[in-house]
Amino acid sequence: MPTADLSVVVANYNHAAKLPRALDAILSQSVRPREVLVIDDASDRDDSRAVIEDYARRDPVVKPVWHARNQGVCATYNEGLAAAAGEYVVLAAADDYVLPGFFEKLLTQLDRHPDCGIACAHGAYRVGDGPVGVVLHAWPERAGFYTRDEVCAAVRRGIPGHANVCRRKRLVEVGGLRPELAWYSDWLAWLLIAFRGGCCYVPETLSVTILQPESYSGAGFRDRTRNVAALAALLDCLTSPETADVAPYFSRNGSIAFLGTDLIRAAAERPDCWSKPVLGLLNGFTRDDYRGLLDDPDPAVRELAAFFLGPFWQDAEREKAGRDAELVHLKNLLARAESEALPPGIGGKLRWLAGRAARRVAG
Repeated sequence: MPTADLSVVVANYNHAAKLPRALDAILSQSVRPREVLVIDDASDRDDSRAVIEDYARRDPVVKPVWHARNQGVCATYNEGLAAAAGEYVVLAAADDYVLPGFFEKLLTQLDRHPDCGIACAHGAYRVGDGPVGVVLHAWPERAGFYTRDEVCAAVRRGIPGHANVCRRKRLVEVGGLRPELAWYSDWLAWLLIAFRGGCCYVPETLSVTILQPESYSGAGFRDRTRNVAALAALLDCLTSPETADVAPYFSRNGSIAFLGTDLIRAAAERPDCWSKPVLGLLNGFTRDDYRGLLDDPDPAVRELAAFFLGPFWQDAEREKAGRDAELVHLKNLLARAESEALPPGIGGKLRWLAGRAARRVAG
């Protein structure tokens, strides 16, 4: 079995029951990693230590790391990132699991495109032990490299953290996982890499994340005070000179709206909430999102909602609807051109027009 220059960092905290499934899936891949760093973040309610020690005895690729006290998810992954020796890295959760071909298919794409920093597959999920679902996206059904403009058009929620492999140096360059961003730290890291250097994509379900209400992110989303604080830190990052090169992609892409309307609450607290960079980031929310905030107890939030529900928003919405309709019409004509014997050259012209319309929609 071939070995890849890949380090897998598994963060574990009281997941002894699910950890064997995760490790078995990693160790049975068609391409083996050079190391699997299993970092136990001071588990205190199960026999995680015994499980990890058993795997380390049976397979020298498994390297345990023990925390004397709980340090949190971001610190744990950053420690693993600093210790990793591989050219490539996967940050894995102890309760998620990969499917056959995950490493091989994503690493193949990265090897073919040496300037690309990240590769991903479909983001699939399960709620507890329920059926597997696939996260909605707009990626074409084509494996290969996508430019940052193409990523901007395709990504709807972000690059799935459980379904990607990245170059370690690229993750280090964007600052790893920033603790102040809490459960949004990986969301930002993956998009920073993709919006700077593009992303390779494989149109298959190759890993599954388990959604649990008591998870780190699940608990954080429900704590509005902590959630708004994390989103305020995210806005600080996206409006700083450090990210000026990619800020337009976050505004155009609109996936930041997936993070929820607490982002609007965080923006309303900022002295620069009416600045172009901040308003651009908020433009991805829907009218229903803003309508739901018209009764918010914070007058600054209500004022922002009223602004986006006013003439400015309505004009922008009408313009976008017109561009979307033009693109759909041209795609329908192109499909007809490819299925019927139309005069030579018509298909090429329609493809050019559809491409131009798609760029207008993205922009």
